[in-house]
This record gives sequence, C-alpha cells and structure tokens, in this order.
Amino acid sequence: MSQLYITLQAKGGVGKSYVSSILAQYFLHAGHPVRCIDTDTTNPTLLRYQPLRSEYLKLSEEHVINPRAFDRLVETLAAADDATHFVVDVGSNGFQPFMAYAVENDLFAVLESLGVQVTINSVIAGGPDVAETLSSTKAVLEHTQAPTLIWLNAHLGALEYRHCPIAELHLFSPFEARIRGWVTLPRYPATTFGQDVEQMLRQRWTFDEAIDRLTLMPQRRLQRVKQDLWSQLERVRWT
Repeated sequence: MSQLYITLQAKGGVGKSYVSSILAQYFLHAGHPVRCIDTDTTNPTLLRYQPLRSEYLKLSEEHVINPRAFDRLVETLAAADDATHFVVDVGSNGFQPFMAYAVENDLFAVLESLGVQVTINSVIAGGPDVAETLSSTKAVLEHTQAPTLIWLNAHLGALEYRHCPIAELHLFSPFEARIRGWVTLPRYPATTFGQDVEQMLRQRWTFDEAIDRLTLMPQRRLQRVKQDLWSQLERVRWT
C-alpha cells in the first residue's frame, strides 16, 4: 500500500515545513519513491525545496475546503504505486478546515480502506508556543484514529509544560498505542550549529545541498545534525 505522511499543526512558524522536508529527505535517502505535496495557500515553503520536486495543491480558499481538490488528492493516493511515500504539508491556515473535513468525512478511515497507510506528523514547539501547539496536537489525537508521529521543536524554548517534560504529560497516555514515536529538533548553539541550520532553512536547501555548498566546519556540523535526525527516525515504529 502507498504511504501518506501528513503534517498538521494550527500554529504557524514552528517548523512544520522543516519537518516535512526532513521526512522527504529521509525517505529519499532510504531509496523510497517520494512525492511531496504542498497545500499551504499563503506560504508554500515545501515547494521551495527544489530537489524535492513538490507539487502544489490548493485544498482551501478563505478557510473553506475545496472538496474537488480533496477528491483529486484521494484519487492520487489510491492510484499510486504501493511503494510510494507521499509527504503532504498542510499550512497552518488550512488546519481547521482540513480537520473539519477529515472528521466529517472520516477521511483517514476511507484512505485506509483504499490501501493507503496514514501517519500524521504533529509539531509541538517549546517556549511561548507550547500551549497552542500542544492544544493542536491534542485535537489531532482526539479527533482522528490515525497513527501519529510527534515532533518536539526545542528551537524556541524548553520542551516542558507547567514544569513537566512534554513527552511525560498525562494527556498522551490514552493515545500511547497510536503514537509511532517522538523526534526532537534540538536547540543548537546559536553561533555554530544554530547558524548553519538557520542558513540552510533560510536558503531552502536540503541537507545534501547545504553540505555541498558550505565550507568544511559547517559541512561537518550539518552532517552531525542530519545523522542525529536519521538515527531518531530509524527508531520510529513505522508499522
């Protein structure tokens, strides 16, 4: 069956498209056929990563879902080769209409019945955005039955809520069976690793592009960042 990895988060600016790009690069590195689809109506970041050859699909307009666009997406997923890994990036502005449509139409169950294996990716950001991103992730877990991979982004602050580490919060306990794993995006030293990652993100480079274009020490640091992420992804329960 084809695989759908869809990134959902209501809060913008927390690394959602970075997560989608990491997944796409990881699957390509593993030799899987990958198709990336960007649906963000205002800031289609994934589309700007040239090596990923993303397609653009406008799923909503003025916060209203376009059912025909969804029809095309479902048909594309169902008709794909079994080995294809789809990475779909839903913009923060499309989160609410997408979730409303998915819940009303039991979208993920329909996709599973068509032979599409679904994994939701949800990003929780540390620092000032923790409450809002936690709320969004909780909504995904409560209103769908799809397996979910949770990404923790420490770039904006500590990964804790009310002095408790996010991964230890009781709110996740009812959903443990559906949580495929946890991947952490660490907070790096600003003047070395952090600056290298920031430049890569600003230029919309993949890891391989950045490593090819930068000088020796930034190359080494980005290789370490990439290896750390790949190691975490190898520990995910994909099935």
